[in-house]
Amino acid sequence: MAAARLPPWRGLLLLLCGEGLQRVLSFVAIGLLTRRLTRPAYAPIEVALAVLMFGALFVELGLPLLAAREVARAPGAARRLARPVVALQCAAAALLLVAAVVARAGGLLDRELAPLLPIYVASLLLLPALLPWLFQGLGAMSLVAAPGVVRQALFLLGVFVLVKGDGDVAVVPWIEVAAVGGAALLAQFAWRRRRQALAIEEGVAAAAAGGAAAAAPAPAELLREAAPMGLSQLLWSLRMFLATLLLWKLLPEGQRAQVADYGVAHRVMMLLQALLTMYFTNLYPTLARAVVRSREELGRLLRRSAALAAAAALLMAGSLASGAEPLLATLFGAELANPQSVRCLRLLLFVVPLLALRGHFRLTLLALGRGRGELAVSCAGTLLLAALLPSLTAAEGASGAALALLIAEAAGMVATAALFARAWRAPTAAVREEAA
Repeated sequence: MAAARLPPWRGLLLLLCGEGLQRVLSFVAIGLLTRRLTRPAYAPIEVALAVLMFGALFVELGLPLLAAREVARAPGAARRLARPVVALQCAAAALLLVAAVVARAGGLLDRELAPLLPIYVASLLLLPALLPWLFQGLGAMSLVAAPGVVRQALFLLGVFVLVKGDGDVAVVPWIEVAAVGGAALLAQFAWRRRRQALAIEEGVAAAAAGGAAAAAPAPAELLREAAPMGLSQLLWSLRMFLATLLLWKLLPEGQRAQVADYGVAHRVMMLLQALLTMYFTNLYPTLARAVVRSREELGRLLRRSAALAAAAALLMAGSLASGAEPLLATLFGAELANPQSVRCLRLLLFVVPLLALRGHFRLTLLALGRGRGELAVSCAGTLLLAALLPSLTAAEGASGAALALLIAEAAGMVATAALFARAWRAPTAAVREEAA
């Protein structure tokens, strides 16, 4: 029996280096914004970025996890999947753009958000061209990371050159559009070179099998299988960014600057979460293959990986919590290193170890074909967060929102673990059949 092994460290190191560079560039750019803009001017940017993150996952439609799984198992699937996946994602982005334009024209957006949201949403039209799922499935982790680095470098350059004060706030989403466009050009150039090699390999394989290459799957078929994954990711995004969105509405207008306090603390938490995502990006192809082998191999892989990720996340959270105030002052300036933002950060940091454990349960459930059960747990967690936010925000302000997120994620982790335990007790043959 083959020994259970974690995926190659080279891929993880490439992802971590790329993600680390992206985050350094992003933090420098946001640090420039927070220093050149006042707290009230910066707060709506945080709200718009929260909407953008939710929109980005809506555009994905759950297809990256499904497509990366298929490409990891059969690299020849990359050429068949690229066109329908990108077409579906572009259609979803166009739908969001129409909704944003109609909302602005109908006066449904606050005056601070109206100049920002439609332009930010326009950047989503370019997002499918980055193809991270394709490079992930092929094991080309450098090409998963490189477009993101280009995107953040271009954004930093644009902020440095074009944003000097509160009067330049409306320029920020246009900088994002240009940055995503530059990253998309790089990804498309890399895919063009890979596609030629894959076409040759696929032709040779088809000739050896005595038949034609497999046809591309129908869009409806892709959507049907990807829907539970996509809805689960949307709910994850909603859980992560719901507090930012609701704070804007729950706080009195004179206290909306607290959205900036929560936003910068949340940004630090999301940095750790992004590193965790890179770990899972590297792990998922190995996990997708392990579920169709032996239960013992899968169990060893999960135990080793979960222990490593959770321990690292807990260590980082504890270390950063002890130096929360100087960290915020260094990254975002003294104005945003206030008692409210420090409390937010100390609470939000301990969401990350919960995500490290929950992510292992979630990805295994998806690989086993148990996405609908995981989706139900995500729905329940989102509803719990929405129920907690009004009362805790009224009592504690922005730090109450951070506490609500911590409680909701702890409950969600326990529920996802219970769902995983139930799936694990299923007969081995049934597990293999579902995963296949």
